[in-house]
Amino acid sequence: MAAPMNPARRAALVKGAAKAKTKARIDLAACTGCEVCISACPVESCIEPFGGDDISTRGVYVNYDLCIGCQKCVKDCPWDTIKMVPTDSVAGHTTSLESAQVHTSPIFEHIGSLEERVRKPLEEKGLGRELGVPVR
Repeated sequence: MAAPMNPARRAALVKGAAKAKTKARIDLAACTGCEVCISACPVESCIEPFGGDDISTRGVYVNYDLCIGCQKCVKDCPWDTIKMVPTDSVAGHTTSLESAQVHTSPIFEHIGSLEERVRKPLEEKGLGRELGVPVR
């Protein structure tokens, strides 16, 4: 169980996460949204759930500014949908949603429900049903 988040803890985690050589990336096409990875992660709010009730629109994403590269999510994922990637390969990305290998997952139809810091980079890439852009 992750320790409770407060501004000082978040700042310390962001500083530590900046030194990580790898970050977790989630294959949204295979993610079932079971949230086992959230339970495994030692950093609160590093992995967050989103989506609707339908399994095709449910999933999780990684906040790269908090990912410390510990690989606990990878080891515990029962569906083998999380891979560690070099930090350089996701530089400039806010979350694993931006670095998804394919942006055709139905999950991208629901980006409007995400908080602005997560949604904005996706919208800038033209993703999401709200923009009238086909996602499938």
